[in-house]
Amino acid sequence: MTPELVRRVAELADAGYRFALDDVITLSEYIKPLLPFVEIIKIDTSVMTCADLAMLVRQFKQAHKVLLADKVETIEQFQNCLELGFDYYQGYYFAKPALLSGKKLATSQLAIMELMTLIARDADTIEIEQRIKKEVSLCLSLLRLVNTPGMGVTKSIHSLSEALMVLGRCQLQRWLQIQIYVGPDPQIQFGSPLLLLAATRGKLLELVARKLQPANRSMADIAFTVGILSLLDALFGQHMERILRQIVLSEEITEALLYRTGFYGDLLKLAEYLEKPGETGRLLMPLLARLGLSIEELYPFQLEAFEWSNSLLPNL
Repeated sequence: MTPELVRRVAELADAGYRFALDDVITLSEYIKPLLPFVEIIKIDTSVMTCADLAMLVRQFKQAHKVLLADKVETIEQFQNCLELGFDYYQGYYFAKPALLSGKKLATSQLAIMELMTLIARDADTIEIEQRIKKEVSLCLSLLRLVNTPGMGVTKSIHSLSEALMVLGRCQLQRWLQIQIYVGPDPQIQFGSPLLLLAATRGKLLELVARKLQPANRSMADIAFTVGILSLLDALFGQHMERILRQIVLSEEITEALLYRTGFYGDLLKLAEYLEKPGETGRLLMPLLARLGLSIEELYPFQLEAFEWSNSLLPNL
């Protein structure tokens, strides 16, 4: 904490830059010179007792700092930090299934899973159309989707049959896989974080598969499916094995989701390692070597996946 460092941070803060102080576990004399120029304090909640955490929150709140709870890994940690008055939360507490006995899927989610099964067994378009028509919200969402400017349609589409023709089976399947995280059931918590994480996983796996197997487009589609479905257990509060009994999926997808085996299992492990570099960083490089992929090649895929998933929310 040199005078030169503090002076440089002060200059940049005056120029409009915003600073966060990371891995804070105490309000020590060491960090006090930076506090006037720091807006956000990221507190490492994993190494602190509840009493010490509460005291630290009071101290930084008195200093009018924005507080971010870092390394929040369980629902209990999240609830505790929420009660203490944190402003932001970082971690994967929402990605771990809180298994609830007797919990039932919402009607709309059951309908989506039925539609995914119809597509998997290559059912007639008429049968798919009739099933969608039974769900008014799905029907309206689909029509809204195909009429967005990004679809490149030159005229308005008002019929479901036209919408299905424009979208095609592959894009319909992807839309359903994303839509399952946007269910209207108010009892399903953390929908948006799960949607973002699942969508990011799906896109990342698709991009990596396309890079490693450029001649086989279907492998990229399968990789997307593995990524997007990998958080269904957290979404539904059920074991993944139980959920997969309700959907028709290929053996390679099922093996990847349940046991992280095979090519797609390796891709899913890659996404999970990237999400928790502190815990699994040592496993990342051997996996990349086995896949034949470099960090330099992976980085732009991560960026593209983040940007793609963030772009979904305004349209859902």
